Amino acid sequence: MKNIVLIIFILILFLGCKKQEFDEFDFSYGNSFETDFSIKFSHKNDSIFLYENWAPENNRLPKNKTSYLSALNKSQKLKLDSFISKIDFKSLDTLYFEKYQDGEYYNFFIRKGKIRKTIKVHSLNAPQSLSSFAHWIYQTKKTLKLTETQRSFEFKSKNIYPEPPLFKSKD
Repeated sequence: MKNIVLIIFILILFLGCKKQEFDEFDFSYGNSFETDFSIKFSHKNDSIFLYENWAPENNRLPKNKTSYLSALNKSQKLKLDSFISKIDFKSLDTLYFEKYQDGEYYNFFIRKGKIRKTIKVHSLNAPQSLSSFAHWIYQTKKTLKLTETQRSFEFKSKNIYPEPPLFKSKD
């Protein structure tokens, strides 16, 4: 009888454990004259850490040069894990680049088991899986309830592109 209880306990323990999709993951994104941010996703829970490098002056939130905390809802966390589990980061190149001005640029950093990789994209011909994932993160960021924090975070995907000139409205 004790063996049966022990086996049931072990099964419940294993079934209750969710596979961790990544050890470390962050993403940086910028597009001409709209935004430049970095976002780090926690592998332990639904927390995210965001740094808004720059945004238009007319935005209330997020503000330039400001760190934020937030959380993904359950659906968003499942979608994040789904993207990470389905994309074969190991087989992807580290650079997808086309020489053009403006547009969007984004970088992924992932550490997952033996994989430790940064993928930089400034191209209209990047793999669809990366483009879709980048678009999903960008849209999800817009829905997050941000809480300003004084904490600073390390982003291994940080963009190194220059900031755009600031245009002031004539209102």
